[in-house]
Order: sequence, then structure tokens, then C-alpha cells
Amino acid sequence: MRTRFAIASIIDSTASGAWPPFALLFLVNAQHLSVTAAGMSLTVGGLIGLTVGPAVGMLLDRIGPAKLVIASNVVRLAGFAYYPQTDTVAEAVVVATVLSVGDRLFWTSNAPFAKAVSNGERDLERLLGRQSIGRFVGFGVGSALVGIMPNVADPTVYNVVNYVTAALLGLAGVILLGISTPANPTAKAGWPLVLRDRRYVAICATQILFCLASVGKYTVLPIVIINELHRPAWVAGAAMIIGTVVYVLVQEPVLRIAEKYPRSLGMIIAAGLFATSFAALAIFPATPVIFATSAVMSVAEALFSPLSTAAAADAAPKDAQGRASALFQLSWGTAVAVGPGLLTGLMTLGTTTLWLTLAVISAAAVPAVIATQRRPLQQSAQPEAPQPPRADVQK
Repeated sequence: MRTRFAIASIIDSTASGAWPPFALLFLVNAQHLSVTAAGMSLTVGGLIGLTVGPAVGMLLDRIGPAKLVIASNVVRLAGFAYYPQTDTVAEAVVVATVLSVGDRLFWTSNAPFAKAVSNGERDLERLLGRQSIGRFVGFGVGSALVGIMPNVADPTVYNVVNYVTAALLGLAGVILLGISTPANPTAKAGWPLVLRDRRYVAICATQILFCLASVGKYTVLPIVIINELHRPAWVAGAAMIIGTVVYVLVQEPVLRIAEKYPRSLGMIIAAGLFATSFAALAIFPATPVIFATSAVMSVAEALFSPLSTAAAADAAPKDAQGRASALFQLSWGTAVAVGPGLLTGLMTLGTTTLWLTLAVISAAAVPAVIATQRRPLQQSAQPEAPQPPRADVQK
């Protein structure tokens, strides 16, 4: 069961990871939407899709994660299969909504699924880390195609990527058929238990900061390089490929080192690396700096993504795991949905403003991570009074 999950998740993450470098380029250069309209279309669709999060959390508690992951593959397959027909703002919003719903189904169920099939606490991080490698390989393939596209306005490459992605998502779903995972249909605690857990809610809020940093690199950087800095398309492709290669090479050794320390330390280091990279892009956006920061941010991603997801899975209230996972993924989904509109809006103020804003957002994650750490139990300052000997042991 663990092996099938690992294979399916790598196929899934590789397929879905290939599209982000293309999303804005496709809508702007091939379908001739403005940058602002394209960004807002993705944002509106993403926000609409977020509304299913609470329902997905309740379903997860009732039927378990395996069935929901398979359902997510079907929904996303349909979205990617229709994407090539999208040439208006309304259609872009509809497709973005469908993909957002599929993403909520997948990501809400993914960590509980991985936890159910993992062999021990830190094995969860390894499973999630290898899944992330697949996502980055897909992203690298997409970036390479962006770099060698003879004409970024030609829809052919975009269409091929969409159809191949749809087919691979279908294959991943087939591999998972027949796997059963535990559900919690008798859970009575519901949302109040999750929302009253201040530490868990704070962990979820902190992920918005990390995810906005990630969106800044993987969604906005390619279009900044090509459309704002007017560099050749190969520069954007090379930057993303460098980042992908670095991620794949460092993921396993970085996690092995991170296992020796608290998860919070790795997340703090990741936030610092993101902040430093965005500040460097704001000050001196030369091509070598773009390549270097892409590599550094990949190290940050290798740290924060599996560590934060595993930390949230372990901190979730035991009697409402599905709802807790839905809240955690709502934080990621909010950043993914708001990110394109927010960051393309900042682009209109200049790339320096964009990168400095992302640097501040990344730096803010450091105190946020520190604030979410579990406080040690305080011992009473007064010693307990000596107790008289029990009557049943007196001689």
C-alpha cells in the first residue's frame, strides 16, 4: 500500500507540477488576456474553489483519504482536458475553479493518506519529500519547455502539456484503486475543536506566508523575466531548471540533516533563505542573480514544504483530523488563489516593489514559526507538601 501510494503520488505531483510555469504565459501570450485579467481570473477561480474546503474536511473524516484523492484526480483530469479551449476571462475562471476544487480534494487528503501508510513519524516527512521531488521534476520539465519554445504565443506546446497532464492524473488514480484507508465516521467534535486550537490555527496561518513566497518564484518569476525584464525565454527556463535540479539533489540529504533538529529550525532557515533571495532580486536582478536565487529558494522549498506539512499533520486534533487538514490546506489554497492577483498587481508598481514585498512576507514567517512552537509544561514553583504514608502499606 505504501509503495502504490508513493508511485501514484510521484506521478500525480510530476504531472500537476508541469503546468504552473505555463499558466500565466498561456493566458497572456497565447490567449491574449492582459496580465491583470489573467492573474485575477486565476485568483477568482481559486477563491471559488476554496469554498469546498470545509465540506472536503467533513468527507475526509467520514470516508477516509483514499477515495477523495482518487476523486481529485478525476476532477483535475477534466479541468486540464478543457484548458486548451479557454480563451475568455469567464472560461479561465471556470477552469481555475475546477482545478482549485480538485486541488482542495487532493491536498486536504494527501497528508492524512501519507500518514496512514507511513512507517513511523519521520517516515512521513520522507514520503512527502519524495512527493515534492516529483512536483519539482514536473516543474523542471515545464520550465525546460518554456525555455525552448520557439514562439510563446503558439498554443501547441501548452495544449500538449495539458493533455499529457490529464492522462497522467488518470493513471495515478487507477494505481490507487482498491486501497482503503481508515475513516473516522463517529467523530463528534467537528469544527469547534479545530478552531479552538489556537496553536494549530496559528500553524495554518503561518503557511500562507511560506506559500506566497513559493508562488512568487514558481508562478510570477517566469513572466517577470520574459515580460518585465525582457530577457530571452531560455533565461526563465534555465532559472527554473537550475532550481529543479538543486531541489532534486538536496531534498534527501537536507531532510536527513533536518531529522536531527526540531522542525521549527528548518522552517526558520527556509524563511530566511526566501527573504534573502527576494531582497537580492530587488537590488540586482541580473541573470546570474536570478539563477543563484532560484537555487537558494529551492533549498528553502526542500526544507519548509515537507517539514511544515508533517508538523501540521502531527499537531492536528486527533478527533477531527479531516477538518484540521482542510483548514491547513485552506491556508495553502488561499495563498495559491490570492497570489496571482496580488503579485501581478504588485508588478504594476514595479518589480522592485514586488520582490521587496515578498522579502518582507518571507521574513515575517520567522517570528510566526517561533510563536507556534509548543510551550513546555511549567512546573509549580512551590514544592508539593509531603503526603502521609498510605494506611495499606503501613507496617
